[in-house]
Amino acid sequence: MNRGKKSEENFAKFFYYFSGFNALYFLWREIDDLKNEKGERPNEPKQIEHLLKKFDEKQALEILETLSKNVNFFCERRPIQRMDRRKAGNPFEGDSDEGKKWQKWLKEKTLALDRLVALGEILYLVRSNLVHGSKAESGDDEEIIDNSIYPLEVFLTKSILVMKNKCPWEK
Repeated sequence: MNRGKKSEENFAKFFYYFSGFNALYFLWREIDDLKNEKGERPNEPKQIEHLLKKFDEKQALEILETLSKNVNFFCERRPIQRMDRRKAGNPFEGDSDEGKKWQKWLKEKTLALDRLVALGEILYLVRSNLVHGSKAESGDDEEIIDNSIYPLEVFLTKSILVMKNKCPWEK
């Protein structure tokens, strides 16, 4: 969190905030001994959902209102594509199925908590694309990162508060 706030470079800021958020959803996976129906550890999107569902509906609505500019950006922009699933012959076109799903949730779901999860999943797709080398410091990619930073900072800040309020060793 502190390194993200100190960084002047937005791509670095993104990584710092996402790393903190990642540490917290991983920690809650461990604390709650989260497993899927097969008894296995769930994938990262399920871990993100698990952490974000620690908020109640009122908190989710407040977070979404705080992030309304960024939420609008991700609702209006074309869906984020999974660039690790690029289409043959076109290195600039990925799979947009997940991005479409989460954008639809962000736009249409009634519950604020579902919309908050959708935003978290969109940010995970952005992170995955960055880590797997498909974002650049130009054009739309830079705008995507710019619109991801504040949501990540808010998610991290609010998730730290959840940790302080709910973690077993703080009670």
